[in-house]
Amino acid sequence: MSVPRIVIALGVLSASLVIAPTAVAAPPTHTVHTADGLSCVFETQEGDFVFLVAGAGAGGSGSGMFVESPDGVLLLQGDGGSAVFGPTFSAVVTLVDPSTGEPVGDATVQATLTLGEPQVEVIRERSGNSWTRGTVTSSEYAVDVTSVTVPGYTVLPEAGDCNGDRIDFDLRTTNPSAQIFHDTRFDSAICPLDGLPDGAVLLRGALRAPRFEVVIDDGVDPLEASGELSLRGFSGTTTVPLLSRISGEPVADLTISVTLNRIGKRLHESIREGRITEWVSLVPYLASITVDTSDGSSGTTECFAEEVTRTTIIRPGGAG
Repeated sequence: MSVPRIVIALGVLSASLVIAPTAVAAPPTHTVHTADGLSCVFETQEGDFVFLVAGAGAGGSGSGMFVESPDGVLLLQGDGGSAVFGPTFSAVVTLVDPSTGEPVGDATVQATLTLGEPQVEVIRERSGNSWTRGTVTSSEYAVDVTSVTVPGYTVLPEAGDCNGDRIDFDLRTTNPSAQIFHDTRFDSAICPLDGLPDGAVLLRGALRAPRFEVVIDDGVDPLEASGELSLRGFSGTTTVPLLSRISGEPVADLTISVTLNRIGKRLHESIREGRITEWVSLVPYLASITVDTSDGSSGTTECFAEEVTRTTIIRPGGAG
């Protein structure tokens, strides 16, 4: 029997396995960086609200402010203001009328900042065959606002109007000469179930633990069931609720049994475009599936499926 090949449109997922690079890697990148942030919401005597956002880091520092009415109408706004972090915080923002674009004056905020106890997070992350290791240390600021001025307003600062933090990064990231990503997916066709009118089944995910979806759609009260099936020796059975798509309530129990049979040799394909090379490996299967429901319905199918492994290599610039 000639079996048509499925077109799998799920894309390459994030890497879960890694192949070591063969070329010489560049030295690791050491990132030591501190970032400060502060945000505030102030009430005013006039009833409107003042919002401040400020930050500082390796790229410099800055602040922005806007004033809104209680029903969300933007009354004043300003970007590109200054921000100075330290034991004493200060920010200056030029505000404009958004309806005219005309400046109305400078707003200022001053406060004292006290760092709290540091919280250290140890980082061990992998992206393809690149590793990042180190620490990220975060400390919350206790903020005591000493002065707020906004043109045309009397601001009423209170304790708790502001929150802020400092984050210290100390990370080393490897720089392999080529990034290598490896992903394996198992998918079947969407197969109608013989003996179960309007029924269809789909498998996807991992070969040894695929997720299944069963839909019985008569156009009036569509039903569905889904879950994960653990395969031992390429066979497995499980029972899950069969739910009404309209009400979400269970109408019966559904039992699904799956047996996978390999029906061909592993196929290989290689594609190269510029700095990117992709190897694709495919193993075809025929899934024998039986579905039974506790209300007496039953259906079977022989469903074509594939396990596809993709290995993507991205070489550095200049590698051709």
